[in-house]
Amino acid sequence: MPPANIPEPLTQFCDGSLNSSSVVISLIGAGGKTSTLFWLARQFSLLGKKVIITTTTRMYLPDKNIPLLMCCDPAHLPAAVFASPICACYSAWQPSSGKVRGFLPQQVDALAQRHYADIILVEADGSRGLPLKAPALHEPCIPVSSRCVIAVTGGQVLARPLGPDNVHRWPIFASITKIKRGDKADIAVLEHFIRHPAGMFKNVPLDAQRIWLINRFSQSENFITNKLSALLISTGLDAIWLGAVREFPPIKNVLQRQRN
Repeated sequence: MPPANIPEPLTQFCDGSLNSSSVVISLIGAGGKTSTLFWLARQFSLLGKKVIITTTTRMYLPDKNIPLLMCCDPAHLPAAVFASPICACYSAWQPSSGKVRGFLPQQVDALAQRHYADIILVEADGSRGLPLKAPALHEPCIPVSSRCVIAVTGGQVLARPLGPDNVHRWPIFASITKIKRGDKADIAVLEHFIRHPAGMFKNVPLDAQRIWLINRFSQSENFITNKLSALLISTGLDAIWLGAVREFPPIKNVLQRQRN
């Protein structure tokens, strides 16, 4: 059995014999995507899985101990260059922003077909450091081969007044949720945002697992866990993770929808 530090339902991807191509897991949203991506990479690696880290947008560089590859198209590289247990692959370094640029979603799909790694972790969204965001027309950039999409939200905004200071693309968020500046992020607002086709899980492949990670959940004292459990039914989410990925244990509670 996989260890508890790979939360459900990701345990299904821990048996590499079940996969004919790399398992693509995409991260979207705001409030800790990059930290979550690096944490997952380490956990899968501890299970003996080979992991490739990349992005379809821009992201900060990984830990200096992770080998770094730069290329025009990762699917054109020989398998030998991905020999490390964890490696990161990008298309360019952008000194002005301190970030690296990634690949088109289609290029990630092609890389997954080559099966150079067991797991490909993709940062597929940007948020400018804010804890909550709404996607613009061109966002998020999710590979269609994604078997799972994890939407991250910073717990410090839950049950708190919302506005442009804590929501990236605030006008879009306000339009989707029909709220005004100063309204709180209560269960009704979040349920509407999750369910809306242009909301939290916009562009997610129909057959992908959908997980909502509330990061830094300890900062959401006014939120009731049993109310979150009801969202599993009303929104069709596969799981809700509650925790803080920079703490231990990173995930303190998993709410999972029961399948018939």
